Amino acid sequence: MTFNDVLLGLLVHLRAENKPIIISWNTIQNWPDGTLELLLKVGLLIRTSAAQSIECHACENRCFMDIITLIHDDPALSRAFIVCDDVEMQSQMGRVQIPLVQLQQWQADVKRLSKVIAGLLGLKDKITFTVNQPVIKLGMLKTARGRRWVTLNSLDLSLEVNQHTVPVEEVLYFEGEQLFIDQDAIDDLLNREPLRQGKSYIPLTNKREARKLETQMMYQDWQDAYVQLKKQNITKSNKWCSLQIAKMDIANAKDAETIRKNMVK
Repeated sequence: MTFNDVLLGLLVHLRAENKPIIISWNTIQNWPDGTLELLLKVGLLIRTSAAQSIECHACENRCFMDIITLIHDDPALSRAFIVCDDVEMQSQMGRVQIPLVQLQQWQADVKRLSKVIAGLLGLKDKITFTVNQPVIKLGMLKTARGRRWVTLNSLDLSLEVNQHTVPVEEVLYFEGEQLFIDQDAIDDLLNREPLRQGKSYIPLTNKREARKLETQMMYQDWQDAYVQLKKQNITKSNKWCSLQIAKMDIANAKDAETIRKNMVK
């Protein structure tokens, strides 16, 4: 098993559950040395509360049992154990001691995944999260033809770039102990002709959301053009800049006054 095998397993598990997943101490025992520390370092995992139940290995039944924890002022003296529900087995085994280290758990979720991907893409805008959010806007990447949105579909863990989609596991990978995103693949999607909404294309967002994204990209193009014009023409007014932008293709036939109102952040 490699780091990439573990990463793929996490993504598959996260997609199947469609909610935060919990990684147990037993699970990480099957991972290559250093994997847990690496996933914590890159931000894909976070430590969470200790397990309240655990699979008992005291007999062949392998029952899932609640844990009884006795907390002591001195952490070294704290104890955890389970008591079998079967009276006969309980009399034979008594308390089954559970090392506290085995109660450790870690969590992975789409929210942390989206932040990791945004960081790898160099996107620095604050990501907004809502409950049961199907599409997470990571930010916009600049191309020769203007800004293009990058979004993460939380339902199937796919990235949508310039209206083209790719599964996260196809672009996210470890090389040694470094996590990368396949920039060549992302650039290829960015530079393709955007798909048009029609019978052959089912967008990840609804029509209203798609229009909102397109408007935001248009505004960002205006803002980029405004910054460039001001650098080259320091003494010129904002109205003059808006008139120049109105002559460009990125104006999308909008008038100069509309551009002026939206070209400054």
